[in-house]
Amino acid sequence: MKSCSIIIIKLFVLSLFSICFTQPLTAQKLSEKTFRLTAEAEVLLDLTASAPQTSWEVTGSEAAVATILVDGQYNQDIILFAGEKPFTYQVMLGHLPAGEHRLQVDFNRQQSASKATTIKILDTKISVIDAGKPEYEALSLAPIIYARPNTTGHFTDIPLLMWYEKEQNGALTTFKYSVIFTNEDGGTQTGALMARWGRTTDIEWIYEVQRDAQGKIISATYQGPSHETKNFQGQHVLGHPAFMVVTNNNNVSDQGKSEMRFMPRPIFFDLTRISREEIMDRNAWTYQVMAQELKREGRILETHKTGNKINDLREYLYIEAASDQTKTGISFVVKLRNNPNWYSSDQGINYYKIERSGYFRTTVHLPAGTRLNQIERIAVRCDAFGNPKSFADVDKLADTQCNVKTINKVFMMNEQYRPSSSMPIKIQPFKMACGEMIEVYSASGVKQSTR
Repeated sequence: MKSCSIIIIKLFVLSLFSICFTQPLTAQKLSEKTFRLTAEAEVLLDLTASAPQTSWEVTGSEAAVATILVDGQYNQDIILFAGEKPFTYQVMLGHLPAGEHRLQVDFNRQQSASKATTIKILDTKISVIDAGKPEYEALSLAPIIYARPNTTGHFTDIPLLMWYEKEQNGALTTFKYSVIFTNEDGGTQTGALMARWGRTTDIEWIYEVQRDAQGKIISATYQGPSHETKNFQGQHVLGHPAFMVVTNNNNVSDQGKSEMRFMPRPIFFDLTRISREEIMDRNAWTYQVMAQELKREGRILETHKTGNKINDLREYLYIEAASDQTKTGISFVVKLRNNPNWYSSDQGINYYKIERSGYFRTTVHLPAGTRLNQIERIAVRCDAFGNPKSFADVDKLADTQCNVKTINKVFMMNEQYRPSSSMPIKIQPFKMACGEMIEVYSASGVKQSTR
């Protein structure tokens, strides 16, 4: 009986030790507040926080992770990618019923970088979006995302922003949700990303849903592996369709869950006359996070090479334009004052040309230290996209052309990785035949065209 009592005491002490010491090593309560809903609603959280002694650029110090609990239940994780700088992270808490609720923010030591020691909470602002508010419908349909399992603990390919586009077609309304990830660990090589997309973040559409005037869902699809459009047949979590990232280029599945969940607040964006990259311009902090991840993963070179490594992002000229073409590829070339060289966006690689139509971004790498006022000429080229192997193939190119519609902006990055003001370039739409090059900017005001 005595030995049994000793065993019980030892078990009690071990249990107490576990409660007092083991739990704080994995989670630490930072903030708690209650809020009341008079009716069921979508609830948003603006979490303003900083993580001292962390940096997205430094291995082992990448970020601290805040875990959000609502009414004592796991809600989501927020990776504090902005480091020690105070930053407001905007997320959804989901669809919640009427009544009193409790918000808790914990420091998740287990998911945080090894050198992350604390999180400073500066503000937790709750917003309630009920069915009577204009943004309710778009928020209520927005997806939530489970982390790709091989990114957990590695601070890579995390979602930075979610936005949605809205299209009205008679009685039908379509919402399309897309996400900007910090990078993609698979898919297009880094050099090609800069040439073909003008950035190394990964932008993917996740979910598209169409509803009729009565609110009935007519169709719901998502972008599955290999960019295949699939019908949504998954589950809803906290009132929202749930997806898990399952490929290294951030395509998703409507099946499965992982240990981390993200619920970024979607923002509305109209892409009718601009590229998707404009969203990054208007949230310029995304470029710095992009640059930091590239540095940490060893993708920045001192000397320029193609492939999976590139130069400092501040050495590139960023160009946004719009064109229509068939079987042709667009590229840009740049000449500097007192420099005989021409620098090209495609770097002489056919695959680096842009063959898609619509609004797009591309970049041209320039010598380190170049400033916008040193640019003397900018021209656009139209070339065959592909490799003609016979006279018949060449003859088929006779009617192909590039239809250049506009150039929206041309800029470089400043020291803080923020887009500079655009060069004053305005053009009238023009058409180009294969093999033709036309200047769109000349510092002297005299433009030329060549074949």
